[in-house]
Amino acid sequence: MTIRAINPSDREALREHFASLSVESRYLRFFGARNLLTPQELSRLTELDFAGSAGLVAIESDDGRERIVGVAHYLDTGVPGHAEFACDVADDYRDLGIATVLLEHLAGIARTNGITEFDADVMGSNRRMLKVFSDIGFETRQSNVAGVVHFILKTCESEKHRRAHEKRSLG
Repeated sequence: MTIRAINPSDREALREHFASLSVESRYLRFFGARNLLTPQELSRLTELDFAGSAGLVAIESDDGRERIVGVAHYLDTGVPGHAEFACDVADDYRDLGIATVLLEHLAGIARTNGITEFDADVMGSNRRMLKVFSDIGFETRQSNVAGVVHFILKTCESEKHRRAHEKRSLG
């Protein structure tokens, strides 16, 4: 598996990735029923400046064909030092730590660009993503309104994050 920056040439692969997600996964990611990403959304998610907004993909190669199996973004919110974080992983690649790796890498990119906090909204029923945020080791604040958990994650490394990272590396 390879982790790399997303780029405009990934539009079709990102469209295919989204289409391959189960109905439940799309619902948990977008808080509603969605069948496809619009051309505008594909542009917004692949044409990034890697400063205020950035995205990474986890790629698996099969018979020389690349497949996106995970994608994570942070997108500019207009609030200095803040960005919105979102992630999804292919159904058949869940529980392998891909979301955690993508979050850690994006936090590093964000830190170098002056982004100190990620905002993320997670449905209360999305146990996998709640666990990612719980186990990552970043300092977090959270609130719960109407079944949606709002997280604010500090992107700075801390001793707690280093210990959690080390534990995952040994695990």
